[in-house]
Amino acid sequence: MKNLIMVIMVSHFFTSCSTTMNQAVYDKQLKTKMLVGLSNRGGLQQDPFSVWFTKEYGAYALNKEAVQVIKNDSENLSIKLFMGTWCKDSRREVPRIYRILDAADFDESRLTLINVDREKNSPGGEEAGLNIHHVPTLILYKNSSEIGRVIESPIRSLEEDMAAILNGERYTPNYSDFGAN
Repeated sequence: MKNLIMVIMVSHFFTSCSTTMNQAVYDKQLKTKMLVGLSNRGGLQQDPFSVWFTKEYGAYALNKEAVQVIKNDSENLSIKLFMGTWCKDSRREVPRIYRILDAADFDESRLTLINVDREKNSPGGEEAGLNIHHVPTLILYKNSSEIGRVIESPIRSLEEDMAAILNGERYTPNYSDFGAN
């Protein structure tokens, strides 16, 4: 009996500690599902999200020179992407980001997609300490250090802004002074 109780407790511990991928909850404002927490492309390709994901992904025209810069400099690049499936800017920009990364042959295992609720929180708290106040927020890391971010919408285009960050150019994203005193 002790062994059975121990097995149940250990099983419950691992189940409660595991992170659910593509967790959907009800969005009262839109009266539909929204994703929260860690996610991936597969979650965005499910209904009801697939409608806007497929449309934006397919319609986006790439700047091939900027994509090449990303491709050439992506060896030590990793990305955190915060979005809200409830957010119009996220619905527009995130499929475009996937299109850019696909064209750059970016290793998708180095992309962490985090869906936040309307208060910009995720169940696992992945946003903690990262100053996420607008979505989408695309954070670029090189050798585990943040080198820049695109907040809500690009200054020029997503791939041009990413290339500028990778090239070490002076780049100031939208809302960079948000909350500054």
